[in-house]
Amino acid sequence: MNGKTIRQRECIVSDAVTGALMALVAATLLLSGCAHRGYRDAGEELSAFAALAENPQVRHAPGAERYARRVAAVLPAAVAQVERFHYRAFATAPVVYVCGDDACFHRFVAPSWNYTAAVVYDNRLVLAPRLFDREPERLTPILLHELSHLHLGQYRGHYTMDIPVWFHEGLASLVALGGGADLATDDEAWAQAVRDRHFRADQQHLPWTRKMARTWGTSVSVFYRQAMLYLADLRSNDEAAFSNLVGKILDGEAFDAAFAQSFHVNPAHSVLAFFKCLHHDSRRVQGPCANAREAAAGAP
Repeated sequence: MNGKTIRQRECIVSDAVTGALMALVAATLLLSGCAHRGYRDAGEELSAFAALAENPQVRHAPGAERYARRVAAVLPAAVAQVERFHYRAFATAPVVYVCGDDACFHRFVAPSWNYTAAVVYDNRLVLAPRLFDREPERLTPILLHELSHLHLGQYRGHYTMDIPVWFHEGLASLVALGGGADLATDDEAWAQAVRDRHFRADQQHLPWTRKMARTWGTSVSVFYRQAMLYLADLRSNDEAAFSNLVGKILDGEAFDAAFAQSFHVNPAHSVLAFFKCLHHDSRRVQGPCANAREAAAGAP
């Protein structure tokens, strides 16, 4: 996901705990997606950001007021778009924190991740200055992507491991009409898929596992793009079922059960069927893949 960093901490495990359980605990800590800052430290530092007079939902670090005003100008429409795609209002009004320099942003997100934005613990959306001074064209799509994560986090917890990464990132990219997956094109995503380099859903999602782009041998952007195209196809072909799926997830239901009840198929089988519709000797697509291209191009 565009915007998730790793937070390391020490755990004390009794000698009686089995090796398998120790591995599970370690994997959970390392892959949970929490911010690298201590929970309390991150919250305390963000609480010092000043609320923008025009819109207190936007808060800024010293010197970043001009950036905050640009966020305030696009935030209402962005919130409305997320709520439309998620079929539900935010549980609480979203707050966006704006940094004015890289040093500020890197207090919350490790520089090695090279992120433009992140939803850090505990479900706080922080924007990097590069969205204003180096990549201003990406402000709205990245804001939409991260707001999708924030919305889901309000109902299910910060980047919950109960939901697979491909769904987290595919939904956020779909909401943003490609934002977050914008460093890869549809053609690049299809080209990787016809060579069988695409994500796969598990027969049973295990919350202590995290399957990322490297699992499938693709770039992060291609992984996000493929996930977006798949979800766009689901939404295009049966929006009622897609809305039902999102609603069940927001209500806290188990992912596999919610998917099966909504689409009457296991997600692993559905994903494989989607990618099998590709001709393996060309980039041409047939069946639902053709619908995916149209849906991803700009669904309302």
